[in-house]
Amino acid sequence: MSASASVVEQAQAARAAAVAEVQRLLATADDLKRLTALREDVAAKQQANKAQLSAAVASQVEATKAGLDSLARAHQALVGMRANFADIARLCAECQSLIDCHDKIAVLSEVHYNLRKTLQDVENIAALPVEAAQAEDMLREGANLLQVYEMLACLEGTSMKAQQALESGTNVNLAEATNLNAYFQKVKVTMGKFEERLWSIIRNFVAVSQEEPGLLVTALQVVELQELVDRQLVAAGQGASPLRKAWRRRCLSQIAMSIQDRFAPLLQQCSQLIAAGENTDKRVSEILAEADEFVDQLAPIYDHVSPCFPPEYRIFGVVCAEHHRQLSSMIDFIGLCADNLANADILKVMQWIHGYQEVLAEFGVEEQEVLFPSGPQSGVSLLIDKYVQRTVGTLSSWLVNIVEGDFKYEPKASAEGRMWTPGAVDFFRILNEQASGCTVLAAAGVHPRDEKVAVVAGVNRDVMLLRVGQSAVQTMRDFQAAQRRHISDGLPLEQLCAVINNNMRCYDESLEFADALEERFAEHVKGSLDVEEACRGFLDLAKEGAAACVAVVFSDPAFADLFQRLYSSDDWRSGGLTASVLATLEDFLQDFERMVEPSFYRRLAEGLLEESVAHYVAAMLCNLRGVTEADVAASRRDDARIRQFFAAYTKPEKVARECQALTDACEFLVADSVEAFVLSYTALLTSAPGVTPTLLANLVNARAASDRNMTKADAREVGGLWVAGAVGWAALQHVQGVPWS
Repeated sequence: MSASASVVEQAQAARAAAVAEVQRLLATADDLKRLTALREDVAAKQQANKAQLSAAVASQVEATKAGLDSLARAHQALVGMRANFADIARLCAECQSLIDCHDKIAVLSEVHYNLRKTLQDVENIAALPVEAAQAEDMLREGANLLQVYEMLACLEGTSMKAQQALESGTNVNLAEATNLNAYFQKVKVTMGKFEERLWSIIRNFVAVSQEEPGLLVTALQVVELQELVDRQLVAAGQGASPLRKAWRRRCLSQIAMSIQDRFAPLLQQCSQLIAAGENTDKRVSEILAEADEFVDQLAPIYDHVSPCFPPEYRIFGVVCAEHHRQLSSMIDFIGLCADNLANADILKVMQWIHGYQEVLAEFGVEEQEVLFPSGPQSGVSLLIDKYVQRTVGTLSSWLVNIVEGDFKYEPKASAEGRMWTPGAVDFFRILNEQASGCTVLAAAGVHPRDEKVAVVAGVNRDVMLLRVGQSAVQTMRDFQAAQRRHISDGLPLEQLCAVINNNMRCYDESLEFADALEERFAEHVKGSLDVEEACRGFLDLAKEGAAACVAVVFSDPAFADLFQRLYSSDDWRSGGLTASVLATLEDFLQDFERMVEPSFYRRLAEGLLEESVAHYVAAMLCNLRGVTEADVAASRRDDARIRQFFAAYTKPEKVARECQALTDACEFLVADSVEAFVLSYTALLTSAPGVTPTLLANLVNARAASDRNMTKADAREVGGLWVAGAVGWAALQHVQGVPWS
């Protein structure tokens, strides 16, 4: 009723709204002119309202129908649920009687599960040969190794579990177990073929990396996947499981064996060198040429092989290390034949080693990793020992010939008149040739770019060059010792001048030789060779030659006779004797100026000065028997003339220092009191430490006996002072290790 009333009210409201709208539209007389248009507009709106109403009614009808259908389905579902509840109630009623059989039901359920699992395992075992055959076909057809590995790994795991189950069974039929082993064996055989294929790829890593790098990468992925399995097994406490294969270690082992196989023919050739006798030069060249091929392989290994391997493998270092071991064996074999190798062959081997080490250095390999063993019996040591032994032998034999030839014949004179012999030139020419290997390399058709130590330094800048340098230094010492023996036997003045000049030249040559060696040494060897002492030995020898020249001058009988008459003849007091001495010295100095190098001429003049003063002082101490005014005047005159003479040949301060002993002796002669005697005596011992108390006592006695200022009492007092001074002087000389008499 309320619904119908609502509709009536709605109709009336609608009618009222319509009348109001008409009134609005026709409010004026002019609006009647638009009546037709309004009608058409109303008709259009009415038509649209009818269409909208029809659509709404149709939609409502469809919704009502769908609701009726849903009610029908719900009714059917309720009916079904009532039936299901009835079935549940019925089944529950039936199960109430089975509660007492619960254990049996559990056993039955477990049996059912085990049976189903067993059937599944049987199906898996039965499928093992088939799937293994499929994997083998894939392997034969060149399928992806990783895919084949994954398939075989699953099969291997299944096979392993089945075998363990069989082994743990208590009631196993042996015949049936034997039949099942055939299934397992098929998996094992197929895995073996897979591994054979895998290691074949790894062993041929060089060729595969260039021709099919993807295959090598896949093979290494397989190795890494197996490594992952190994780690998981270890983490699970199954480190001893057959499934753990340690393929990374085996991979590196396969690479090492592959390198060893490739080196085997080369090492076989090396082993045949021992039986080759003396004709080994061609064989050594062939061996080194073949070794170069292995060194040349390092570049493609670095470029192609290394990128295929995981970085943690550091495969280039592994390959280099194995190559190095094999090449070390090659060098050791060659070293065993060192006695049969020519020096040229030894240098070829050492040069090859140097080039090989430079190649590895270019690849960034550490220096310590490219060194060959250096033990006493290693190949490198044997080769170096033999080369150095031959070098020393050659130098020793030539050294004897050089020295003997030098002192057997008269020395030569240069255009300036300098004395020389060819020994020094020949010695360092031979020394440089032996140290550089020029002689043996020239015989082999190899020409060094420069002399000195270039060739040996080019093949070895540490051990070999050091050993050759040591032998050269020892040869220098031997050369010096041989010259000393001839000097000690006595030589003419011209020969001694040649000794001075030669050794000055040798000194310069030895310094150049030492500098060249030091420059070419490797950094870790620099400073290891003590050459300076041997170089100074030539300079010392030149000094000894100069001393010998001075000794020859003063051993001349006529010249020595002049000194015998000093301080004891009228000729001396008149100055004629000293004039003869100085004239003779001038003649010798002129000869020396012509025969000796200018750099050493002053040393000779200084030697003559020292010896002249010593002879004058000695003559005064030995020959003077009574001190007169004439003696004092002559002594002072000699002192001044000697100073003036030698000032033209050497420095004034040197002249003053050397003539001080003669001056002090003159002062001793003119001392007029005990105190003056003591002071002059002390000064004389200081300037002339070679003056013995015995010699000085002669002069004291001579002065005391001839001088009115020296009484016998004074002489006794001076004598007592002399005794005390002699004791002190003797103690001083004893401390200094100088004997006295």
